Amino acid sequence: MADSIVSSAGLRLPRPGVKACWPPLALMGFIFLLSSVPGNTSNQTLRILVELKPQWQNLLHIPLFGLLQILWLRSFSQGNRVDRTAVWCCIGISLAYGAFDECHQLLVLGRYASLLDMALNLVGVSLATLGFLFWNRSSQRVVC
Repeated sequence: MADSIVSSAGLRLPRPGVKACWPPLALMGFIFLLSSVPGNTSNQTLRILVELKPQWQNLLHIPLFGLLQILWLRSFSQGNRVDRTAVWCCIGISLAYGAFDECHQLLVLGRYASLLDMALNLVGVSLATLGFLFWNRSSQRVVC
C-alpha cells in the first residue's frame, strides 16, 4: 500500500507525508543546535543558555521532548486518527533522538551526557503521549 509502511515485524505504519515531517525534524535540528553550545561560551547571545542553573536546564528537557513527541504523533496521524503502532513508533523516535543527543553532547566542549536528562526526556515523551491520547480520545479520534 502506498499510504503505509510495513516494518520488518510486519507492522503496518501510516506513511507520514513529507510536509508532516518538517515540524518534528525542525525541532530536532533546533535541539541539536542547543546541545552544540559549548559549556563555556563567551558569545553573549548564547550565554543565557549556559548561565541557567543546571536544575532549570534539566527541567527544560520535559517540555522540549514532550513537544517533539506531539509533533511526531501529529505527523503519523492519519487524518484525525492515530493507531497504537504509530504511537509506539513515535515514542521510539523521540527517545532514540534523546539518546543520540546525549551522545552528541559528549563531543561538545564543556558538555556531558546524563542519564537524568534521558529520564527527563522519557517523562516529557510519556506526558505528551498521554496528553495526546487523552485529547484525541475525548474527541473520538484514537484507534487503539
